[in-house]
Formats: sequence, structure tokens, C-alpha cells
Amino acid sequence: MKKSFAYPYGVWLAVFILAPILMVVVYAFHNADGGFTLHNFSYLPGYLPIFGRSFWLAFLSTVVCLALGYPMAYLMSRLSASKQSLCMMLIMLPMWINFLLRTYAWMSILENNGLLNQLFQQIGLIDLYNQIAMHFASDPAAYVPIDHFQMIGTQGAVVLGMVYNYLPFMILPIYSVIVKLDHRLIEAARD
Repeated sequence: MKKSFAYPYGVWLAVFILAPILMVVVYAFHNADGGFTLHNFSYLPGYLPIFGRSFWLAFLSTVVCLALGYPMAYLMSRLSASKQSLCMMLIMLPMWINFLLRTYAWMSILENNGLLNQLFQQIGLIDLYNQIAMHFASDPAAYVPIDHFQMIGTQGAVVLGMVYNYLPFMILPIYSVIVKLDHRLIEAARD
């Protein structure tokens, strides 16, 4: 009886996960005529800088998530039970929104005419930047003032989006371990 509930998941797994992976493997080892080839892998060195940048951004995002997540999890574990529940809800609430919608929300905040650049224009930060940059420019007459800060499409925006989307996945496991620790051991270690 219980195994019959697993069949739809098995079909879903086969169609939407295993089949695309198999298609990638087949296309990797075949040319346009359908014959077996290893020539496709000769293009791999050209993509090494992209792989390197991807691993660097992933590493940086992980470090930032750890630097933010561990203290948050530790502080949460030291709160009362009701405050822990409230913090847990506040951390999980953004996860109820679709991943793609959260990413598009950040894009609308960081784009050239986005909310953040509009705020910077309203408070005069962009004008202040232009004045300082013109003052320190080697040729002030040739300086072209900016009307926005370029934030979208930068590595910083990628790290910000990844940290925002994955920070709860760092906080919750660490919190679940720390909350189970016996705090009397820490007091005993201080002696």
C-alpha cells in the first residue's frame, strides 16, 4: 500500500531529473550527425575561467552565509522559546515566496532605475559621488558624471542574491544543532 504512493514520485524523478541528465550525457558524446565523438570536450578549456568564477562566487557566498548564519543561529538558540519561534517564522517566511520571484524582486531593487538607485538620487548620494569623482579626476573637464550606480549584473549582486536565497539553509541546520547543546557544558568549560 505505502509503496504505491512512491510511484508518482518515481515517474516525476525519471521524467524531470534523470531524463534531462541522460540527454546532456548523450549530447556531450555525440556530434551533429549523431556519431560518437570526444571533440566536444576540446572546448572545455575555454570555459575554465567561467567555472573558476562560479566556484569563487559560490565559495564567497558560502563564507558570507556562514559569517551571518552562525551568529544568528547562536543568538536564536539563546532566546526564550516564544522568541525562538518568532525568529524561526521570520527566517522561513521569505522562503514561502517562489525562488524566481525573490530573484526578480532583487533585480527590480538593484537595476539602473531600481528602488535603490532612486533612493540614492533622492538623498543626493549620486551627486555627491560625481562631485568627489570630478574633484579627484586627472582631467575634470573630461569627467562624465553618472546618473546611477551600476549594481545589477555585477558579481556583488550575484553574491547578494545567493546569500539572500540560501541564508535560511545555513541558519536552520546550525540552529537545530546549537539548540540541542547543553549550555551547562559551556559554563563548565569556563571554569
